[in-house]
Amino acid sequence: MNALTQLESGIVGDAASVEILAKKKNASLLVLSDTHGHYPLFQRIVQKYGPAADALLFAGDGMWDIVRYLENAYEDERYRAALPPVLAFVAGNGDGDRYRVCPGGQEGREDPDSEHGYPLAVPHTQTLTAAGHRVFLSHGNRYSVDIGTEVLVNVAKASGCEIAVFGHTHMPVAETVSNVLAVNPGSPARPRGYSSPGFALLQLESGRNPPIVQFKKV
Repeated sequence: MNALTQLESGIVGDAASVEILAKKKNASLLVLSDTHGHYPLFQRIVQKYGPAADALLFAGDGMWDIVRYLENAYEDERYRAALPPVLAFVAGNGDGDRYRVCPGGQEGREDPDSEHGYPLAVPHTQTLTAAGHRVFLSHGNRYSVDIGTEVLVNVAKASGCEIAVFGHTHMPVAETVSNVLAVNPGSPARPRGYSSPGFALLQLESGRNPPIVQFKKV
C-alpha cells in the first residue's frame, strides 16, 4: 500500500518502500504513459494490475489522471490498496510541473498555488532502482525520441542507468542500444503507428540482464 506522501526525490511513497524496491530479488513494474485524460482507462489498468506490481512508472502526458487517482486514494481505501507502494512519474510536454491534489473535489485543484489540498511537484526526469537495476524515467520529448533513442540512451547511461523508460511517441518499443534497454509502453488512449492501445509490465531480477518486457493490450 502506498503511503501517499511525496518524497524530496519526487517519488510518491515512503523511503522504506523505495529501499525495499531497490533491494528486492525480483520486482514487477507497471509502466504507463500518454493517457491524456482518459481517467477511467487509467483507473481500470491500475486497479487490475497495480496490486501485483512493486512500482508504477508513469512517463508523462496525463498527469491529471495521476492527480485524480491520488485524490480518490486519499478518500477510498480500495484505490489506495491497488496503488503500488512506489509511484514515480515525470511531466510530458502536455503536463505542468506543479499540481494540487484535492481529495473530495475541493476547490483549488486548478491552481497549483492554492491553499487547498496537497502540492504535487512533477519532475522532468526521475531515477530509481528496482531489484538492483537502475531505471531512468523521462517523457522523452526533450531527447528527440521521435527520431530515435540514442540521445535518451546517452543521458540514461550518464545517469548510471541501464534501463530508460519513456513515452511521447505513443508506440510500444523495447530495444537495447549501447547496453541500455529503452522501453516505451505505448499509449492506452491514443496509440499510433498501427499499434494497439496498451501499456507494459517489466519483470526484473537481481543480477539478470535484460529484464523481461511484456506489452499488454487494453
